[in-house]
Amino acid sequence: MANYNCNCKSKCFTSNAIANNHTGCGTCMDVCTTPICGTPDNLLLYAPVIYDSIGINLCRTVPLDINIPATYPTAAYATAEIVDLIPGTADITPIANRPNCYNVELSELSFTVVVRLFDCCHRLLATLPFINVVYLPGTVTDPEYDEDTNPTTVTLQLYAPYGPAYTIAGTTATPTLIFNGLVTTQSPQNQGIQASAVAKVLNFNPDDSEISLGVTLYVFSLYYSFYNFRNATRGTIPKGCLATVEESVCMNFVRGSLLDRNIKPLELGAPSCEGNLKHDCTPDLEVCDSTADNL
Repeated sequence: MANYNCNCKSKCFTSNAIANNHTGCGTCMDVCTTPICGTPDNLLLYAPVIYDSIGINLCRTVPLDINIPATYPTAAYATAEIVDLIPGTADITPIANRPNCYNVELSELSFTVVVRLFDCCHRLLATLPFINVVYLPGTVTDPEYDEDTNPTTVTLQLYAPYGPAYTIAGTTATPTLIFNGLVTTQSPQNQGIQASAVAKVLNFNPDDSEISLGVTLYVFSLYYSFYNFRNATRGTIPKGCLATVEESVCMNFVRGSLLDRNIKPLELGAPSCEGNLKHDCTPDLEVCDSTADNL
């Protein structure tokens, strides 16, 4: 019977190390009251892992919906960035008799694209209003259809052992393709079958106010899992400097070192066994004062 009282009203679960009330590391240290400072040798990360991926290239001509010669007569270059994707069709179905792999059928992909114009000296002239550009048009009668560079539909096969993400509507769950773009409504924490895209302006025709836009579409299966990593060192961020001769507490802080969190994560596995240090005892190690940097 464990002699550890967690003081909770419902059932309380503890690790075996806490229940057995031993450290396994030759010292008495209760990290629940005295956290350890420093940099761990080993990190336990809950990390996104790509299980499988595949990419395709698409291309079409895109009108810019603006008279470039009249509005920006010095425009000489253009760049493009994809910020969002709304698929008209994204059917995700398991391959027959192969439940760990999926067909991802895509059609009528509406990309939200931001285009920037530059002059001959590569100075920014304008960021144009977002435009929606459809790839994989869904019909051969579409003027931008091309059998090789912009077909009506594609099917990608992907290894996704834990399946896709789902959109829930009432009692219906629909497999959903998650797009990782540049809009704030998208969450990078999602798991499942996902997509991302990179755009490149292959040709800029200012006289006709259009661009040839190539798009690389990546589709991949991504899931989170726990992994141990050998830690080389803490990351450092370069600090911007403020040139002034004024002296004050605030000015000294602004010119001083950047703050960082100084409590290290527990090294849960051998040899450190710091997950065993969560029991009530009298500490004999130096206490980490997490507010020290602010004193």
